[in-house]
Amino acid sequence: MPGDRHPGSPLIRRGRPEEAAALRELAHRSKAYWPYTRTFLEQARPLLHLSPADVTAQEVWVLELADQRAGWHRVTLHGERAELEDLWLEPMWIGAGYGRLVFEHAVQLARQHGATRLEWDAEPYAEAFYVAMGGVEIGRTPSAAIEGRTLPRMRLAL
Repeated sequence: MPGDRHPGSPLIRRGRPEEAAALRELAHRSKAYWPYTRTFLEQARPLLHLSPADVTAQEVWVLELADQRAGWHRVTLHGERAELEDLWLEPMWIGAGYGRLVFEHAVQLARQHGATRLEWDAEPYAEAFYVAMGGVEIGRTPSAAIEGRTLPRMRLAL
């Protein structure tokens, strides 16, 4: 069970530009955790992007467990609104409580930058997690991967 692992103290640190490709691959592995078809994952792959310039210019933070990248998040700032662009975990850590840790870090970061709300398009399979974190669905966003598919648009008041 993932909760039985003791990887040491988790560390959340600023992402480094040279990690962009590794973080992208972590996101792809995380997306593949859910019961999607290979075709869908291939269609979604180009949409999960992160460049070294993104890591430099945006708030990209990495969760380390036992000196290994275990997850990451990206927040962009837009005045009173912050956008949770990404939140990904290595599949072995999904459901082990680290998602909460990473999400709470993103919330604190948004608050520190003066945002009064955090918004995001949720992975549909993770919607229950985001509701448990206090997020509420405020609408639906059309999927860029599949015509006719929508994603829950979520908000958390800060």
